[in-house]
Amino acid sequence: MLVAALGFTVVGAGVALLVLPGPGVIVIIVGLAILATEFAWAERALDKTLGKASQAAGSVTGNLAGRVLLALSGCALIAAGVVVLMLDSFQRWQSAGIGLIVAGTAGLATLLPPVQAWIAREQAKRDAKQG
Repeated sequence: MLVAALGFTVVGAGVALLVLPGPGVIVIIVGLAILATEFAWAERALDKTLGKASQAAGSVTGNLAGRVLLALSGCALIAAGVVVLMLDSFQRWQSAGIGLIVAGTAGLATLLPPVQAWIAREQAKRDAKQG
């Protein structure tokens, strides 16, 4: 029950982060990974979500323009997060600033060679299942 409670809480937080500043998809994946330790349906959902995430990442990082835009947007999110943290004297928006920094960092991380290799492996798995 503890795994279910924790997993559903993390998935719920990820869903909230889809509309709030933050890495919603990453948090949802973490929540599904927690749930997948106990539930087969969560493992299937995790596989499907990882496949879609790798497909989306592959389409963005598969060309130079996509990589440049991803790098620029990642840097802009990090800069915006730092500005929010610096200007927030009342500490009301700290979570938004941190969320922006994490989202920008996650975007930039997709440009790293190990992440690119993971994306290629996931796409190859998906292609093998389809064909």
